[in-house]
Amino acid sequence: MTKQELITTLAARRDAAGLSTAEIALRSGLTERSVRNALSLQGNPQMSSLLALVDALGLELQLAPKGFGESTGTDPGYRPVTTRVGHAVAQAPAPPPYANKRRTP
Repeated sequence: MTKQELITTLAARRDAAGLSTAEIALRSGLTERSVRNALSLQGNPQMSSLLALVDALGLELQLAPKGFGESTGTDPGYRPVTTRVGHAVAQAPAPPPYANKRRTP
C-alpha cells in the first residue's frame, strides 16, 4: 500500500464513520489542523500522527512482508491470504465513541 492509498483509506474511513475533523482531533489528541493536513491529498503525516489517527478511527496498523498475499502463479492450488483491506476498511462499522478520551502526543 502506498502512502497516498493509506491516506485515502483513512479519509474514506472518516467519511464512512461520519466523523468531523474536530471529533477525530479530540479522539487522537492532535490539533484539528494536524488532522486536516494529514488527511489531505498532499498529506505527509509523521508516524506518531499516523498512529494516533489510525487509533482514533478504530483501526490498527499491521505490517507484512512486501508481496505477502499476492498470487505466485506457479501453484494453481495456492490461495493467498488477503492483506490489502482498502475499500473494506471504509465499510467497517464506526468505532465506539470515546468518552472524553484525550491523549497526549
